[in-house]
Amino acid sequence: VHRLGMATSGLVVFARTESALRSMNSLFRTRKITRQYEALVCGHLEKDEGEIELPLMRDYEFPPYMRVSTEEHQRALIGLSAGDVGKKILESPKESLTRYVVEGREEVEGKEVTRVTLTSVSGRTHQLNVHCPAIGHPIV
Repeated sequence: VHRLGMATSGLVVFARTESALRSMNSLFRTRKITRQYEALVCGHLEKDEGEIELPLMRDYEFPPYMRVSTEEHQRALIGLSAGDVGKKILESPKESLTRYVVEGREEVEGKEVTRVTLTSVSGRTHQLNVHCPAIGHPIV
């Protein structure tokens, strides 16, 4: 139903029956389950809380990675076919929203980091790993 990235630790939920799988998929789809993660990001975030709302798309230069969708990147796809780049690359950008709350500002090995709780509201693939660097604070 839901998977964690390779360098992520946390709770993984498995459905044991088809009925449970349908119910769990519905809960994720209707956003009745909250996906929260604690992370260290580079630098000190100025605000104690905020939202990152940036559309995501497949990265046609470095598949299968995701990237923030920009007009420039959308224009680069004009005229390409699924045979040229693959069907998933041509999918429309997906709206995505991440909320963050600063839990603390620290130093690790002499470098500033911020401990944050990240809430993936939209739950897109690699959303947190794309949103954080987009605001200048990649995940450590």
